[in-house]
Amino acid sequence: MKVLKSVLRNVYLAYESVANSKFYNLRQQTNGMLLPLVYKKIYQLCYKFPDLDIVEIGGATGAVSIAIAWAIRDAKKSSKLIVIEKCEGGTRTDVGGYSENLQLIQKHFEDFDASAQLHLFPHELTFENGKEVVALIKTPKIAAFIHDADGRVDRDFYLFWSLLAPGGLIIIDDYANEEKYKPISERHPTGGAKSMITYRLLNQIIEWGLFQPTLKIGKTIFGIKPHHADFDRFDLERCNQIIKEVEHERTDFLKKREKSLVLH
Repeated sequence: MKVLKSVLRNVYLAYESVANSKFYNLRQQTNGMLLPLVYKKIYQLCYKFPDLDIVEIGGATGAVSIAIAWAIRDAKKSSKLIVIEKCEGGTRTDVGGYSENLQLIQKHFEDFDASAQLHLFPHELTFENGKEVVALIKTPKIAAFIHDADGRVDRDFYLFWSLLAPGGLIIIDDYANEEKYKPISERHPTGGAKSMITYRLLNQIIEWGLFQPTLKIGKTIFGIKPHHADFDRFDLERCNQIIKEVEHERTDFLKKREKSLVLH
């Protein structure tokens, strides 16, 4: 089965290299993690949305940021993309520490002629420093926010949902009901719980009527801010409870696995 999946993926990527060559090359040259079709879809959506600033949480090596910057430039908009990137931990450890990751994303922005369309906030996003990001927004509302970070979509909805124009775009990556639990480390700061946290938090947010899904490609889900939605339904305490539930599951899973290894 694994061999078949590998063959099918290689066939798909070969198709993408021809059908979506611009975004395939972007993915290859920036070591992007998403499917080329996802970058293309993000470009198309951001191209047609209103001339308002966009917030991206989790820039990584810059592939999504560049696709959005291209959309802003090609549509001749004056708005900006605000990219939040912590530049350390997770897959970034493959590159190095903070300075190496900061230099890499800045280089990619320059190489792909994207710097003029964006503003980089090179820090981990928190509830506390969120107001610093909000201060960077220069338009009355934002057209979109994109999450491809640590799974804490509760934080992002709390900080940016009210600023999003009705019908505005929301894109969330790692939306998957997958248990890939492992010990917490610099490489795995959430202990493999990111997808599960994302999945359960977003499902709760959907139940509250604050996110209307429109499309899913792989593990990336696209949606909009519903018109006439009521943010008073958002409950941060319930979000914290969900995160604790996932953490308890992760802890129990690791204990059972450790016990099983000892017995064998």
